Amino acid sequence: MQIGYDIGYIIFGVEDGTKNIVGVKDVKKSYEEVSNRIKTRIDPSIIPTIDIVDVEGKKIIVVKVIPGQHTPYYYVNKGTRTAYIRKGDQDCEANSTELNELILRGKNIGWDEQISDNVYKDFTFESLKKYFKNIKGYDIDKDSLISFNLLKEDKLTNAALLLSDQNPVVGSFVACTRWNGLEKISAKDDIEYYGSILEQIDNSMEFIKKHMSNGWIKEGKLARKEIPEYDLDALREALINAEAHRQYLMRGTNIEVGFYNDRIEVISCGGLESRRKLEDFLKKPTSTRRNQLVCDIFSRLDFMERRGSGIAKIFQAYKDDEKQPKIELFDDIFCVTFYSRLYSDETSEKHPKNIRKNPKNLILEYIRENEKVSKKYIIEDLGLTEGQVKHALKSLKEQDKIESNGKGKNTYYIIKE
Repeated sequence: MQIGYDIGYIIFGVEDGTKNIVGVKDVKKSYEEVSNRIKTRIDPSIIPTIDIVDVEGKKIIVVKVIPGQHTPYYYVNKGTRTAYIRKGDQDCEANSTELNELILRGKNIGWDEQISDNVYKDFTFESLKKYFKNIKGYDIDKDSLISFNLLKEDKLTNAALLLSDQNPVVGSFVACTRWNGLEKISAKDDIEYYGSILEQIDNSMEFIKKHMSNGWIKEGKLARKEIPEYDLDALREALINAEAHRQYLMRGTNIEVGFYNDRIEVISCGGLESRRKLEDFLKKPTSTRRNQLVCDIFSRLDFMERRGSGIAKIFQAYKDDEKQPKIELFDDIFCVTFYSRLYSDETSEKHPKNIRKNPKNLILEYIRENEKVSKKYIIEDLGLTEGQVKHALKSLKEQDKIESNGKGKNTYYIIKE
């Protein structure tokens, strides 16, 4: 079987593994059997194109199938009805979540377009109003929600629930963790963000800013160029994509932001909606919008632009970096990994060596270039936290690389001869 983005082909007369053309022995009988099975085993019925083709003097049968509009399509056999989906190079039985998504697609409606049993009076939209006021410069009201298809006959769509201040959708939150090291062993900081998915994105970005550092490289004798540990715009794109294209039918799951010493991982549930191979998607990152109404609101607020442009923006932000972001797909889990530009493992070849990566190196170089340096100026000029500076100064003193003079606020540091 070969799968295109719009058309699928089933070819009879090709040897598995080698792909050698072996032909079909009794092509007429096989043609009738294939045609009959399609008619009797597929429900609802489909009308594919079936051709007998001569290749290298051998007859093969080619079945061409275009996408159907009445999903799911079931294979019927001995009283059972099974729906299959394509994952990479394999045909897999659709699980309950995938089956529900196929049913909604057959009705030409997305999960976020479904009307819930929740009524307008029980929910507030202060966050949504704030974003429209701050970004677009105008106020929205109940009539706006109706025009956005978020409200129908006083009942909220699922998209409206996600955008509400209360957001009751199970599992719709972002869990942010600053891990102590390279693995999930112990956490320095851990918090979960609930409420409107718009607020979840901004709160997650504040968490990342809180824990990331800045480095610098020398440009000439006195000039320095600041190097942010991560590109914030690229990280924001990853969070927006996670919220916009998430499979909300998968109950009990949430978005995860894992901040490690050497990387940040943004993990969300929901594979590629078009069932394309990941490598093909990365070569040409166009996508089908799983949540049309959510994406529409994001577009109105300038969170999103063209389809697939978010992935392109992520790689564009790192085009000059030695270590590129990595995108992985594990079944229905989508993971985007960003690598630290300041990771201080000297055995690693992940990052340019001319970046001052370790706070100790930063501080030592700063003290070497300046006379009688105080802790206050180290914090302000290098953009480090008080905890980072305190720990680094203590370590440098223990290593006999620097010494301190003065007391209290008048304490200053110099290189130890």
